[in-house]
Amino acid sequence: MNDAQLSHELEIAARQALEARARVVELPPQSAAYQSAVIDYLQATVMHLSIVSVAQARQHEWLVAEVEDLREALETSQRALH
Repeated sequence: MNDAQLSHELEIAARQALEARARVVELPPQSAAYQSAVIDYLQATVMHLSIVSVAQARQHEWLVAEVEDLREALETSQRALH
């Protein structure tokens, strides 16, 4: 999955979690549909958080690679000065 796809999936998951939450808020807790709506909301939230986790892991990998590149460039510059 590339970054654009991941971003798209994150957008969809966030929207679904918000929509599911709105359904929970609209229902009275005593209604028959409330428990089902809460379960749907929790599932949507877990999906959203899972995608956020993947995105954060990717960002971490990118930052680690960037730090390594910068470290190598610094070492090369320091060797050239000595």
